Amino acid sequence: MKTYLSLSGFDSSQIVSLIVKYGIEGGDKIVLIRPEVEPDTRGELTTRAIQDLSHQIDSSINLEIYRVNHQDFEGMVLSLKDLLEKAEGQVIANLSGGPREIFLAFTIACISKPDKIHKTTNFSDIDRCLNEIHLPNIVASLEEKQIKILKDISEFSPTNITNIAERLSLSESTISRQVARLADNKTLEVLPKGKTKELRITLAGKLLL
Repeated sequence: MKTYLSLSGFDSSQIVSLIVKYGIEGGDKIVLIRPEVEPDTRGELTTRAIQDLSHQIDSSINLEIYRVNHQDFEGMVLSLKDLLEKAEGQVIANLSGGPREIFLAFTIACISKPDKIHKTTNFSDIDRCLNEIHLPNIVASLEEKQIKILKDISEFSPTNITNIAERLSLSESTISRQVARLADNKTLEVLPKGKTKELRITLAGKLLL
């Protein structure tokens, strides 16, 4: 099951591109995030267009409109965080379209719940393409050894477990164990490099340092 969470403005092509890219089937859910007060009818036209499309694909696809108060920024962030926490299946979050006030609140909510999101996208106003982006996990909690390892990788990137162990005077098994945890919280990436693995610090790792 997939749950699409998307800001919704006056352009249905953003959400259509999302559905085309990742596919949709019976039992999936589309949640369109909109302000409580509609400024005009164009937003409703977008909603109807997505509803008609989803019903043509499969009548069991569930379309929901999630309303937020654009005048209450803190309330929006907490409400959208709650929406993410309750979302089921693979969550695909689209950070484009809709009012800018809601965009910022939704982005913060997504960054606060990286474990809930399978894919994150945005729709470019420049080239009119849907792009997959990787939000940094800036809520990870790091241990002292992990911080030392991240600092070492940041300074000597790209590097490998053997070289880190030599520089930090720690066993390779210790480094390997900590690297696996750092990779799990997406603060570094592990890339195959011949018979070894190459380690690079991610944006999340840089921000946490």
